[in-house]
Amino acid sequence: MATIQEFLVISPRGDTLIIKNYLGTAINRATADIFLRHLKKEKLEKKSCPPMFVLDGVTYCHLQQNSMYFLFTATKNVQAAALVECLHRIARLFKDYCGVLTEESVRRNFLLLYELLDEVFDRGFPQGMSTELLKAYVYNEPVAVSAGSSSGASGGMSGRLDKLSTALADKVSLGERRTMASAAANKPIAVGSERRDNTIFVDLIEKLTLVSDRAGNVTQSYINGSIVLKSFMTGSPEMRLGLNEECSITSLGVERHYGGDASRPAMTIDDISFHECVRWEEGCKLPHFTFFAPDGEFTLLTYRISSPYRPPISLTPFLEPQGPNGLDYVIRVRGDFPHEKTATNVTLTFALPAWATSVSVEVAASGGAHADPKAAPVSGGKAELDRKAHTVTWVIPKLPGGAEALVRAKIVLASTMQSSMCELSDFGIVKTNFELPMYVLSGLQIKFLDFLYGSAKSPPNKWIRYVTHALSYVGRW
Repeated sequence: MATIQEFLVISPRGDTLIIKNYLGTAINRATADIFLRHLKKEKLEKKSCPPMFVLDGVTYCHLQQNSMYFLFTATKNVQAAALVECLHRIARLFKDYCGVLTEESVRRNFLLLYELLDEVFDRGFPQGMSTELLKAYVYNEPVAVSAGSSSGASGGMSGRLDKLSTALADKVSLGERRTMASAAANKPIAVGSERRDNTIFVDLIEKLTLVSDRAGNVTQSYINGSIVLKSFMTGSPEMRLGLNEECSITSLGVERHYGGDASRPAMTIDDISFHECVRWEEGCKLPHFTFFAPDGEFTLLTYRISSPYRPPISLTPFLEPQGPNGLDYVIRVRGDFPHEKTATNVTLTFALPAWATSVSVEVAASGGAHADPKAAPVSGGKAELDRKAHTVTWVIPKLPGGAEALVRAKIVLASTMQSSMCELSDFGIVKTNFELPMYVLSGLQIKFLDFLYGSAKSPPNKWIRYVTHALSYVGRW
């Protein structure tokens, strides 16, 4: 690939947090302004800005992370995929060494980040971007920043409460702790030889793609999953991870082992790919993998499951005529997952027809015949109507399993229209986003995570978490 001319990190307000020129030429201070003006222009024209574009012979390649823009510029032809991959790796590298990737952490660790940028590029050509290998060449100590802090607001009430809760957890023993605060994984890796802890965090994340019709039938569905590790281990110990034996992996020739729980349904993993540190033994008939855990955050494996699954959140639309010139467009949402689980930040976005000029929106918690009596009480959330874009955004902070809620768009039709002339096909698709902690639809589980060569000082701490996200969760009528 061609050489990179400049690398920048730009704040949401347009401030240049980091700028690095690799060709020895004069730094163009107007690069950030030109880039942001182009983004604003694309937004005003209601277009989505591509990750790479060319202006006046200069190629701009950008990535947005936590409201900050990571930007490459080049004056020669470059490989788009390689440049985007470099941006993702740099963002991950910054997060490993800073703990959290925020504007405050970038400002406080700018010396460390400039030191990293000197090592990962040689006159614009990308070199090694491994967190583990770069530790030998980095000497600045990271400044820890909490995930919730912002510029000028660190050390406030939230920071003091975080410290107090951590101190109480260390002093008071309430039996085995089943979970750890999410901020526990937001620590920078240790640069020196002394390690502060001996902990590894494991996240099994599944992202759902689903298309359903008005009757709730699924027309397309698959799962993209990954196992992400963040290691704070002493050294790089050899570890062995095992999945539940009810799964079969087509590409590796691993079949379901019937010595496991026969009552659990079988699952088939169609495609799987590993991190370079994973060692797979040919001929092994069990889903067990050996690897050396490098420092920092990395994706151990990714997989894809195309087997049908029950949608965790079902959408039911219907129309209710209100006289000859009135119509209610109603969408009912139901959590079809266990009662002890709760989906968070459930967001529905849908468009209204062009003829729906007079609209009001209201929400309610459904307690009708479809609601589960065992479900926990739920709030109807909040719905906002964007009259300019002609869209409705409905947000439910928490949706327990078995609970229901509905949104009602009350439409006053024009005098030339009647409610009997309207159909569900006149309304646009419904896009749904949500997060479902401690639950995965595929049933995949991490059965064990063993250390083949343990630490000599203390046994390591292992924290495992399961999360389900909506990647492309759409209702199409």
